[in-house]
Amino acid sequence: MRWDTFRLTMKRLLAIALLFLALPLIADDKAASVLARADVFRNPIESFSVDVELTSFATGGKTDTSRFRVYGKSSDRSVVEFTFPQTEKGKYLLMLRDAMWIYIPSASRPIRISPLQRLMGQASNGDVARTSFTVDYNATAVADDGDAFVIDLVAKGPSVAYNRVRLWIDKQSYEPRRADFYVVSGKLIKRATYKAYGTMAGRRVVTEIEIDDLLRPGNRTVMRYANLTPKENAEKMFTKDALGKW
Repeated sequence: MRWDTFRLTMKRLLAIALLFLALPLIADDKAASVLARADVFRNPIESFSVDVELTSFATGGKTDTSRFRVYGKSSDRSVVEFTFPQTEKGKYLLMLRDAMWIYIPSASRPIRISPLQRLMGQASNGDVARTSFTVDYNATAVADDGDAFVIDLVAKGPSVAYNRVRLWIDKQSYEPRRADFYVVSGKLIKRATYKAYGTMAGRRVVTEIEIDDLLRPGNRTVMRYANLTPKENAEKMFTKDALGKW
């Protein structure tokens, strides 16, 4: 083989190799872009308040309802105020990035808790306090499933509520349709279905999510959002010392 022919062949092989090495990066970029567009339906305002109602349905027909007001800022800080039932009033959750505390009036100081801990029914503390996947997860791959994108999300750290999430997103509207949640062992523990969308604060947002417990079939929780309002929440609200004092 002539030297110039050999060099041309090697250049082609190198170009092909670089292309294959770049493909995962291209896929990740696309997945991150799709996720960012989908997160707008869950976290449309930089600083806000929103009312959240949880209704749990258990096998045997038992139901329970709780209500909360969530104050958020910059998608990674939130305070959850317990508003109903009356016996729960005075309690607050504080979430800063992936760390969470609960304030109970009878306790001397806020207590560190896990975002994965159940708040009510199939909804965890993190499900109510966090409205953005982008904060907690890296989008690692995107695939097609008919008229939906399917994105794999991997937790950015060990303290994130769920180790992995698989998210279905409508190709036309970019509205989230469904999310499957996995723990560290790889077990699929619950599924969220985005049931309804509406307009609040002039933006199209998700208004109802149904969460199914896949470990205990028949148990589910419906999460409804209302009264989304732009609100300039003060920085001091998102500190442990301020819980229960504003």
